Amino acid sequence: MKYLKRLFEFLKPYAIYFIIGFFCIIVGNGAQLYAPKFLGELLDQLSHIRDLNVLNRLAFIIILLLFTRSIFLYGQIYIFSFIGHRLVADLREKLFEKIQYLSLDYLNRWGSSDLIARTLQDTQLIQTSFLSGIADLFYAIVLLSGVLVIIFITDWQLALATLIVIPLFVFSISGIGREIQKWSMSVQKKVADLTKLIQESIKGARIVRGFSQEEKEIERFKKENEKNFFRNLKIARLTAFQIPLASFLSALALVFILWLGTRKIARGEITMGSFVAFLTYVGMALDPTQTILRVFSGLRQTYAALERIFEILDKGKEVEEVKNPIVLPPIKGFVEFKNVYFTYDGKSWVLKNINLKVNPGEKIAIVGSSGAGKSSLVNIIPRFIDPTQGEVRIDGYNIKEVSLKSLRSQIGFVPQETIIFYGTVKDNISYGNPNVTLDEIIEAAKIARAHDFIMNLPNGYDTVIGEGGVGISGGQAQRIAIARVVLLKPRLIILDEATSALDSESEAYVQEALKDLMEGKTAFIVAHRLSTIRKADRIIVLENGEIVEEGTHEDLLKKGGIYARIIKWQLEESNIGDE
Repeated sequence: MKYLKRLFEFLKPYAIYFIIGFFCIIVGNGAQLYAPKFLGELLDQLSHIRDLNVLNRLAFIIILLLFTRSIFLYGQIYIFSFIGHRLVADLREKLFEKIQYLSLDYLNRWGSSDLIARTLQDTQLIQTSFLSGIADLFYAIVLLSGVLVIIFITDWQLALATLIVIPLFVFSISGIGREIQKWSMSVQKKVADLTKLIQESIKGARIVRGFSQEEKEIERFKKENEKNFFRNLKIARLTAFQIPLASFLSALALVFILWLGTRKIARGEITMGSFVAFLTYVGMALDPTQTILRVFSGLRQTYAALERIFEILDKGKEVEEVKNPIVLPPIKGFVEFKNVYFTYDGKSWVLKNINLKVNPGEKIAIVGSSGAGKSSLVNIIPRFIDPTQGEVRIDGYNIKEVSLKSLRSQIGFVPQETIIFYGTVKDNISYGNPNVTLDEIIEAAKIARAHDFIMNLPNGYDTVIGEGGVGISGGQAQRIAIARVVLLKPRLIILDEATSALDSESEAYVQEALKDLMEGKTAFIVAHRLSTIRKADRIIVLENGEIVEEGTHEDLLKKGGIYARIIKWQLEESNIGDE
């Protein structure tokens, strides 16, 4: 129940809408409840008076009651729909805001498809299964309570007989309802798997086509899709059985009540009009009874969705600002790691005892085998992650004590995976600084060696490029990303395998752009290509999270250690490639 209580916190601002909505339910139900009673009384009058004016009056008032009910039913549906859509929008906004501040570790751990499913599908489920359920539940309770009161006033003996029949009806179909609920939850969970497959197929389109694996991907999707189909078919079979069963049991109940009622009419214990009204009320009681069962059944699915939503919302920021952080002044670029340790899982160290001083304007290359901790080391500098132990200082400032914005705005980051957003070239370059002029964008593009190819695009800087950089090459996308960094005018640059995915020709263009970008700035370069490494002022070699070697290219070659072996392997691979 704790998640439901917390959900009501999101609903508090809309309390007045709930009051109006419940008022509409009460008035609408009142009109609906009065109609059968009024009909029964007039039928009894007609049987004695046989006056057509009475019939006309009956028709007019019934139409008036139905019209009143329709007006308030419209109000009920519209108001609760507004609350539902507003809640979904609020929850999605909160989730998206939270995702923006989650650490990279958690983003990778949950995965994009799961986060999308929680943000879009689980929030929608809150509306369809819970909020709509609240309105339906209140509507059903008011209607069922009114029906019970009226049928006991009309004939308590028939009412008792009805109360015996309704539970039999309820228990007969509730078991099927629980089974439907179980399979519905299974289907909901599998939707995320289908979403993941679609995302992977689109994102990895080049790999899929390059390895001629289209049929394999189709088969993977077909397999999961068929599983989902059979789950839905199971629900359809249960529903198909539940509906006629409910109909048959309702018919049996009606026959039983008709039999009892006819006997009472014959004995003069109830009038025909009152009995017709009674039957109408009994018919009205079946629908709200099913509604109450459905709503309570749906609460389990809602609770599961709430648990997934609040798991994200409750996740504390792993990288958080201190109260009243220092605004980091324009930096010179002196960086110091002091006894830095880092772990993702609390069990094994990714980085151990890192002590490193980097002077302003110095270019540091970081090399090592896969999993040595290279990316983790540079991710600490802009506080994408925080060290588990130790500290990092920039120009003497502990980076944990400065504001994130003042820190990150002075660091240019160029990752291996180039991120191109859907939009124009101009929008992509100015992403981090939207207030710049076109002249500044063009100047940044020229520094990044991107201006010439941009001008050859259909609409130049106004050309719309697709999500993920569709329509331009990897090298062109990387140069746009570099131009984006140039506009920030950072004093500290981080290159995380920025050229590893490029061919030789593209790399040459990007290397020229990076050279101009790093001019006079402190730079951390995670790389494995010899052409990038050897130009560094100093090379740091990581092994199992520790700095094991440090020096210039020439010095490390002379030592004949790990770095020398890495270079030897590269040269051997290069010679094999040339052959």
